[in-house]
Amino acid sequence: MRSAQIKPKPLLVCSGGTSSRCAADGHWTLDLRESYRQLHLDISSSHVTLGAGHSMKTLLSELARYRRSFPSGLSGLPGLGYILTGGISPLSRSQGLAIDQIIEIKGVWGNGESFIQSKPVASSSLKDQLTWRGLCGAAPFLAVITGLKLATQPLKPLRIWQFNLHYEQLLDLIHQAEIWPQSMSLQWIWGNEIKAYGVSILNDNDGAETFKQLQKTLLCNNIIKIDDVAGLHELPPFMLPTCSKAPTDRFHSEVVGLLSPTWGNSCDQLMKSLADLMAKRPDPRCCVAAQQLGGATRQISKDASSFIHRQAIWKPWITAAWPAGDTHIKQQSLNWLEQVWATLEPCCDGVHLAQMHPHLPWHQRELKAAFGEWLPGLQELKACHDPYGTLPPL
Repeated sequence: MRSAQIKPKPLLVCSGGTSSRCAADGHWTLDLRESYRQLHLDISSSHVTLGAGHSMKTLLSELARYRRSFPSGLSGLPGLGYILTGGISPLSRSQGLAIDQIIEIKGVWGNGESFIQSKPVASSSLKDQLTWRGLCGAAPFLAVITGLKLATQPLKPLRIWQFNLHYEQLLDLIHQAEIWPQSMSLQWIWGNEIKAYGVSILNDNDGAETFKQLQKTLLCNNIIKIDDVAGLHELPPFMLPTCSKAPTDRFHSEVVGLLSPTWGNSCDQLMKSLADLMAKRPDPRCCVAAQQLGGATRQISKDASSFIHRQAIWKPWITAAWPAGDTHIKQQSLNWLEQVWATLEPCCDGVHLAQMHPHLPWHQRELKAAFGEWLPGLQELKACHDPYGTLPPL
């Protein structure tokens, strides 16, 4: 890269998972999938060493062999990017975010220097504490991460329940979920229909009682599919059925993830406004979804990582989709995404940068909403460790 006569030399990274932006015109792609596939569980400490070439599915499958697990997301497809940008799991309410499990980070700064950074302790220098804070939640702006050491959790059997509902029922379910025990979480997705997806830890008494009450009320009039699984490695898919009205050719998409505290009484008007926008989707694959956090995720100081929105209990995300190559529908879908964003923003003032959009006009807006008062500190780290802007901009 140093010798090539291409300036600037922006670098995109493809690791073990679903990097949403790992290739683009005029960019280099660094593919880590073949050379960074180490995966080792230390039985004595229950810590796992994971290379950047692996997906969460591979990690969960290996850990399950030893009755261990990790709070991964709703899909096994993502790689280390899921962890490094925060990592919200159906079990985050009881186990915390994925970044909260990191013990050691190995990689190369944007300036080319290799490093191994350990989780700071009380006696660690301010420099080490700030560096760790930057890497946990904003690493893709600062460095190429080649491996992590992670704490793992005991494998826990789960009950997964799924059913379709209308938006008035969704309102009721959201209100109820905001007072659920930490052993339960709600996910939902809204496209041509609305699908709820609940996850509860099977051996938790409070969760079992809450689920029993749900079966007597909200769930009694809906067809419900229940799966009891051994752990997150057996999580069934979280998605809507394929839409018959959507073209079957390739399609592209952009996703914006938001963060919100309790919706409470504002939820009613929020859902009504959302229903109006859902009727105006330019492509049937455009959708809105959400997952629940809170509980253990709120017990960590916002200064401990770059995930500053520790009071959030909802992560709604908006997906704009369009047929590949159709610039007209693309612009309509992106405009629709911004309309939904504007509707949710009064209640969702934070952004979860699980997807980055330096190629789109709202990149600066996302950065400010994601990192708030910590953004200048991140920019100082960027100037130190990536002075030539090799990695995505801050």
